This record gives sequence, C-alpha cells and structure tokens, in this order.
Amino acid sequence: MLNKKLLFIAVIIVLSMGCRSVANTVKTDRLRNFPAEVNAGDIVHVATGENVTFSQLADSFDGARIIYVGEVHSNRKSHELELQVLKECYKRSSGNIAVGMEMFKRPHQEILDKWTNGEISEKDLLYSTDWDYEWGYDYNHYKEIMDFIRENKIPVVALNITKEFGKTIRKNGIEGLSEEERKTLPEIDTTDVYHRKYLESILKSHGHGDTDMSGFFEKFYQVQCAWEDVMADSITGYLSSPQAKGRKLLVFVGGGHIIYHFGIPKRVYRKNYLPYLTIETYEKRTLNPDNDHPLFASDIPLQPADYVKVVQLPEPKKTKVVLGVMIRNLKEDETEEEKIDKDKKVQKYKVVMDSVREDSPAGKAGLQAGDIILSMDDEPINRVFDVIYHVRQKKVGDTCRIEILRGEEKMTVEVTFFESKK
Repeated sequence: MLNKKLLFIAVIIVLSMGCRSVANTVKTDRLRNFPAEVNAGDIVHVATGENVTFSQLADSFDGARIIYVGEVHSNRKSHELELQVLKECYKRSSGNIAVGMEMFKRPHQEILDKWTNGEISEKDLLYSTDWDYEWGYDYNHYKEIMDFIRENKIPVVALNITKEFGKTIRKNGIEGLSEEERKTLPEIDTTDVYHRKYLESILKSHGHGDTDMSGFFEKFYQVQCAWEDVMADSITGYLSSPQAKGRKLLVFVGGGHIIYHFGIPKRVYRKNYLPYLTIETYEKRTLNPDNDHPLFASDIPLQPADYVKVVQLPEPKKTKVVLGVMIRNLKEDETEEEKIDKDKKVQKYKVVMDSVREDSPAGKAGLQAGDIILSMDDEPINRVFDVIYHVRQKKVGDTCRIEILRGEEKMTVEVTFFESKK
C-alpha cells in the first residue's frame, strides 16, 4: 500500500513538473521560432519561423476560402500588401472573389454595390458612406484598392456596425440596448479568456492602468466583441448566400481583429468551418527586452497569425494644405414648384464662409466672411463636403479658381495653396 501511495505521489510530481515545463516550452519556443532579426519586407511563416517570398505565400491562398489581412490603418505599406493580395487572388481565382471591409458599415451596403457597378463617383462614395466620420483614416491609402475593385466589378461586403451604434453599446452595454437594437445584432460572445487578456493589455498600454476594469473595461470589451461578432456575422452571411457561390473572400480589417485568431476568424470558423488564412502586418521597431514581443504575449499561448508581413514604421505625415476658412451649409429656400411637388424635391444648399483666417491661402487671396462659394475649378459646390473633397486633391503650390457670390456680385478669385503652420 505504501509503495502504491509513493508511486501515486511520484506520478503527480512528474505530471506537475511536466505541465510546468510544457508551459515554459510553449512560451520559449514561440519566441525562438520567430526570427530574432527581421527586416521590412520580410514575410514570416509563423509556425516554422521561415522567411518566404510573396509567391510562396500566394501558393497557400489556393487552400483557403477566406483570407484575412490585418492592416495597420495609418501605414501605407500595410495597404500595399492588401492590394498585392487582392490582385494575386483575383488572378488565381479568375476573378471569382469578393472583399469584406471593416471600413464600411452594414447600412451602406447598397452604396458599395453602386460603387462596384460604376454607378457613383468617388466623391459620392465618400459622402454617402460618411467616410470621415465613420472611418476617418486617409482614403488615399485605400484608393488603389477601391479603384481595382471598381474596375473589375468585385463585390464588396460592408462588415461593421455604425460608429453611433458602437457608442450606444459603450454607453449602455449589450443588456442596456432596446429590443429593436438587439435584434440587429447576432449573439455576442464575451467568454474567450485569451481574447479578454489581450484587450486588457491593449487598454493598459494606452494608459488606463488598472482603472475600474469591472466598469469601463466591460463596456469597452462588449463593444469590441460586438464589432467582431457583427463582422463575423457579415462574413458568414455573405458566404452562405447564392452570390458567394464559388467565390473566395478576402477580409481587410485592423490587425487586432485577427491576431491570435480569436477575434473574427474563430467566430467565423465555428459557424461554417471553412478553411482560412491569416496574414498580420507587423511594424518593425526597437523592442524593449523586458517587455513582451508585440506578436507574442507571454500569457497567450497561441500563434499570432499564419503569416506576418514586416513593414517599416510610417514616415511623418506630409503637410496637408488647407483653405483656411470656417464654412457651413446654408439651406436654400424652397421654390414654389418644390413646395408643390414634394416627391421631386431635392435638398439644396449653399456653402457660406463664416470666417477667413488672414494668413491662410483664402485670406491671402482676399476671400471674406460672408462669401458664398459657388464653384471650385468650375465644379459646382453644393455642400461643405464638396469643398473638403476638392481641397484634399490639392498640394503645396497648386492653385484653385473659386467662384463666389459677395452680396449681389459674382466674382472669381484664384487661391494658391501653401504650407500652413496652423
């Protein structure tokens, strides 16, 4: 009996030592497999630590129905990778692909369909999807992607909820939503332990420390999970539709939504079990040896992605030109005809300058508060967005002919854009 007890104790000790050594091995090997030195442009197969060419990476596309590319929103190189994957998949799949994009919200699906079919302009796309508010990142990073999509009539799937809905969840929590609001959401899973650990670390890295994790963090976490379950729902919904038959789906989202697979990929996989591939963008930077590697958290024993593309940190932003005015929409009065025929009524605006900075391009050109903008470079101006969009096409040294109405007099003023310190 004593020998059996000793044997039992010995087994427990060995097993406990084994568990501890396995945990240590998992942590150590994950770091050891990944190259100690990486350079911008490297593509690393994470499971083996091998550097591969893009052509070798592309060979793995054929076995996946879904390819996730995790972007760094503000890094142009990250978007160049997305474009490269898009073009390669289009070629390999004979055009039978679709693209799911976090940047566009589900209520805007009809607008995206019109873009793909060539029915609206770029300006109308950005205005109708409220790009500046709903997304806010530089559209020039996405322009070549969207142009290729349009030229080849590739379906685009709007993935996410609107910014306002996200704010409502952050304020009230899932339980605080109205019955109507909750009906628009799939089931939201907040039970993944590693997913929670990852987002806690993200929040702490942004200076929140250990502040009220039971309050602020829980609302933050519910929003994150809502985003990811809604995007997963959009993906699975599209892939189960007749329109998706025979198509490969590329998914362009922020890297945090696919890292370690537990964001969107896991939520999609457990619904349809389709083979997928994840490619994460990693910005090369000097690492503090005392901190976790950005791709390998010590308390998350998972591989961050199937492949990692290394890119340089973005260069400082180039100075954008400004007009130097405060403007607003000034609603035009209805005509008698519009009052009679409400069905044909089109909302019309004028754009008026509320103020003009003296040291700005507008001020130097002699524009004044109260001036109404009629056109810019012969393009009619009907709303504030038209002015913003037009100015964004300009660079330092460019000129712009602005037709204005000052009182009862129409006049044309030429503005020259220069680098502004403000």
